[in-house]
Amino acid sequence: MRHSSARFVARRRLGAVQTAAVVTTIAHTVVRAVARARGLAHRRARAMDAFVIRTKRPAGTSSESSPSVARASRKRPMTTTMAWRGYDNSLLVKDDERCAPSTKIAGFDLDETVQRTRSGRKAYLAAPDDFTYLNAHVTRVIRALHADGYKICIFSNQGSVKGALEGKKATDVRIRLTRLAEDLETPFQAFCATQINKPGKPVVDPHEYRKGGDGMWKRMVREHNGGIEPDLEKCFFVGDAAGRAGDHSDADLQFAKRVGIKFYTPEEIFVEKGEPWK
Repeated sequence: MRHSSARFVARRRLGAVQTAAVVTTIAHTVVRAVARARGLAHRRARAMDAFVIRTKRPAGTSSESSPSVARASRKRPMTTTMAWRGYDNSLLVKDDERCAPSTKIAGFDLDETVQRTRSGRKAYLAAPDDFTYLNAHVTRVIRALHADGYKICIFSNQGSVKGALEGKKATDVRIRLTRLAEDLETPFQAFCATQINKPGKPVVDPHEYRKGGDGMWKRMVREHNGGIEPDLEKCFFVGDAAGRAGDHSDADLQFAKRVGIKFYTPEEIFVEKGEPWK
């Protein structure tokens, strides 16, 4: 009887040791998982902070001789401060503290207006280093507008980003626009609509940021123009989606109509001679 009792006690002790070992293993697993999660959050935070860009470029230098935006990051740096903001899981904004509020706004679409891909791929499929200017006149025209007192704003539909304003597609858009800003040597704001409302689906773009809605313009006026109301007679928008034969849509034209400003195609603005906005 004493032997049976001893064996029972031994089994109880062994079971307690095994249970403690299991609990210890689970605790270690939880600690490692929490550490990994904290490390991932820290890396994401550092990645977002990296998009507040501070670089320096000597005064009087120019990148006019090399229009490729893909090489901009290797050029002499320019003094600038850019900040990124997200709104409503459907709008990505690049602000620049050097953009002075103005009654005159020169608005531009991005894809196939300011930039095109060198490979010929669709913009939403292309890597950030695949982009260059639409033609050789883009930099000259945008710099001339800035010198003439216009605030430069890009209004672009970037539906591939969707609601992931910190995801890979959003990061690609940030890289593109950061390189563009460095190469242009001209401050600009950028507003990128990232969601698409679809029939029969939940509304994901309630403020109509996506062109041909005018939500991006309204956001710019309300929060990113220093309280200055634009003079619509002096403002215009340039885009390739004009509803012409071969155009993918008329979203750019409808955006300008909704806002109530003049509309031009890239072929009318980025030309060798003439300043049609005047």
